[in-house]
Amino acid sequence: MSTAAPATTLDGLLAAHAAERPGDPALVLPTPVLSLVGPATRTVTFGALQRRVEAAAAGLLAAGVGPGTRTALLVPPTADFFVLAYALLRVRAVPVVVDPGIGLDRVRSCLGEVAPEAFVGVAKAHLARRALGWCPSAGIAVTAGPVPVPGTTSLRRLEREGARRHPRTPEPRRDGTPAAILFTSGSTGPPKGVEHHEDGLLAQAGLVRDLYGLGPGDVSLATFPPFALFGPALGMTTVVPRMDPTRPAKVVPSRLVAAARRTGATVMFGSPAVLDRLGRGAPAGTHLPALRQVISAGAPVPRDTQRRVLALLGPEAQVHTPYGATEALPVASIGSDELLALPEDGICVGRPVPGVDVALMRVADGPVDVLTPDRHVVPGEIGEVVVRGPVVSPAYADRPDATAAAKVTWDGVLAHRTGDLASTDDEGRLWFAGRVAHVVHTAAGPLYSVPCEEILNRHAAVRRTALVGVGPEGDRTPVGVVEMLGDARLTPEVVEELRALAAADARTRTITTFLEHRSLPVDPRHNSKIDREALGHWAARELA
Repeated sequence: MSTAAPATTLDGLLAAHAAERPGDPALVLPTPVLSLVGPATRTVTFGALQRRVEAAAAGLLAAGVGPGTRTALLVPPTADFFVLAYALLRVRAVPVVVDPGIGLDRVRSCLGEVAPEAFVGVAKAHLARRALGWCPSAGIAVTAGPVPVPGTTSLRRLEREGARRHPRTPEPRRDGTPAAILFTSGSTGPPKGVEHHEDGLLAQAGLVRDLYGLGPGDVSLATFPPFALFGPALGMTTVVPRMDPTRPAKVVPSRLVAAARRTGATVMFGSPAVLDRLGRGAPAGTHLPALRQVISAGAPVPRDTQRRVLALLGPEAQVHTPYGATEALPVASIGSDELLALPEDGICVGRPVPGVDVALMRVADGPVDVLTPDRHVVPGEIGEVVVRGPVVSPAYADRPDATAAAKVTWDGVLAHRTGDLASTDDEGRLWFAGRVAHVVHTAAGPLYSVPCEEILNRHAAVRRTALVGVGPEGDRTPVGVVEMLGDARLTPEVVEELRALAAADARTRTITTFLEHRSLPVDPRHNSKIDREALGHWAARELA
């Protein structure tokens, strides 16, 4: 029986699992395409991963990367990604993570905002850094992967040098120093760097573990790198399928099925776009009885998508949809057993998870210092989701104005204003109503994006709809921008059917204008959140 003190950091959790089960597989990774002459995957044990982490940590310290060093980390989910992420945490540096899928200009803006002192990336990232002027203040440059970059130190060299040094006991972080800065996707405004502290990351990992009963023995098919990073800390075997993580909507379903079968995956993490691809494109006859849980975050998962995925799994399997944000995750969760038994009249994101409190606040422009009782909405009324608990991040990096606008004191405790809208039912479940920024304010009153879109999406020929407003603020004309299924088109007959559908519900009866868009623009990270701002500009031009 172990008498060691419980680990209080993610890297400490990994070290504990490596000590207890050094020979168990920690990572199953696709073999590089250029070397596909043998097995399609390679396995890294917990012991081997921990040895590399310790060596890399020692090498990083010797190179000048230590406590508090902001370090840009642009490495895809290879073994090097896991090694570097845990090594940076181990030396108490501050990894800065930006999804390259948001676009090169936005990456440059994000990195310029937080001014990393070190830059760690693959060769392609270093070439972009030099060509586009990323991170001019970064005095330390480390290259991951097999391709060397002149003027940088390779990760392999750092590990070799670090392995010759005596391991150092990690020191605690200084008070107020974040453990990581993770940038939002920028789907509703410019991306912002979210400061996560050590206890917050540990709380996130613990909640994910406890909510879904995860741990040693589980095999996680991880298609979303941020969730994949939790795998080794939770003692799971993390399987990375062959795919481009910046384009989840392009994943090849047969590859996911093959990876799940080959590894005996018991849990899968994926965005709604990945689930949609899997449900629609899995090879005929696919059955994955070992996959007992599918967890999807980033945007609501349509019920039809859940049903298609469940049809591939065993009878006891569930699709779980945790709700949250980069600033606070998870906040609430609901399983498909409960969700699919509810009336199909909206998007339910479940009840708040243990230890997390949720309030619905009357929508307010600008900062709110204190969440007073008079600001709470009554049950059934739509309000802004406010969250408090250990998973709430305290601030945005170097953005005091954004921090002031998003944070509020609730009974003396710091809380986060999500910018999301929701209502509650009699069972305490949250029903998502879209974003505050996406409310269409008409002369007849406000229209909330998601509830309206859910009604219009009931048309058999419609794949999805986006509600936008055209015209002056406060007197906008609501427009339903429609993406049709397959070869269907928005004919005059379909328009009349949509008008009739809208007229039958009080929430949508003022929507009479419809436009067809061949492919609604979505966020780059999850490929699921509709870019309604861009569609609003497009609709205004179409109707001009």
